[in-house]
Amino acid sequence: MWDTRYANVLVFSSIAPQFEPKAQNQVRAAIAKRQRFSATDKRAIQMFGREEFRPIIDGITIGLQVLLVFIGALTLGIGGVGVMNIMLVSVDERVREIGLRRALGAKRLHIRAQFLAEALVLTLAGGLAGIGVAYLLAAAVGSLPLLGPAFKDTSGKGDIHLSISLATVAVSTGILVLVGVMSGLAPAVRASRLDPAAALRYE
Repeated sequence: MWDTRYANVLVFSSIAPQFEPKAQNQVRAAIAKRQRFSATDKRAIQMFGREEFRPIIDGITIGLQVLLVFIGALTLGIGGVGVMNIMLVSVDERVREIGLRRALGAKRLHIRAQFLAEALVLTLAGGLAGIGVAYLLAAAVGSLPLLGPAFKDTSGKGDIHLSISLATVAVSTGILVLVGVMSGLAPAVRASRLDPAAALRYE
């Protein structure tokens, strides 16, 4: 008890986390009987437990999710620009190859498909490597204590458990495919528009 003369603050804990609501009701009933107020009057005493702190924790969680989404989008954007630059350089270095393929009968669609496929392979290879690293990190870290030590809870329910769901992998793969297509589109169009005769004379 803090300020024992007036008993402004009383700190108590339940014997187990799942009994916290019952413990709050018991404490309120005991004080109500002593101070002669209704045990159902929740305005008489303010109590703060896990449920009262949950909105704060949820707000922090949402903030972290927004931050991580922003970082992920920024990283994908930078990666997409990098893939586009690589493919543009590849087009410049393979002008004669493109001209030869066009001279042998390849259509613009075939050239576009070739460079789009190369961009997709690049992004998907990077994505698979990233997913593999994520699984390794999740297995190595396991769980991180968060609220357990603060509330002396050894059940592990308040800990952060690192896990990767198949839905997350599927969404990530879809995003990678989209980034790969967007990154490879401009180089593929540029390659397909090269004049075959000029490309064959390119030095």
